[in-house]
Amino acid sequence: MSNDFLNNLANQANSQLDDDEQHASPFARQKQTSKPIQVRESYYREIKKIAFLNDKKMVDVIDDMLKYAIDSGKFNVDEK
Repeated sequence: MSNDFLNNLANQANSQLDDDEQHASPFARQKQTSKPIQVRESYYREIKKIAFLNDKKMVDVIDDMLKYAIDSGKFNVDEK
């Protein structure tokens, strides 16, 4: 019973699924690591609400907010 068709098919499927790098798209976004930061409780709730309403992850919302703030020019490193 251990060499039946379904067992062979399951083994073949598992072997194909185990090697994710082989099947990864070259156009897929690279995974980036993230670091924990401290956020005031009031901002945390607001960011969580924005993420929920926009169906996004909180890390993506914070990333967009940080990019917007940095691009605004208020935090230019060259001005110091």
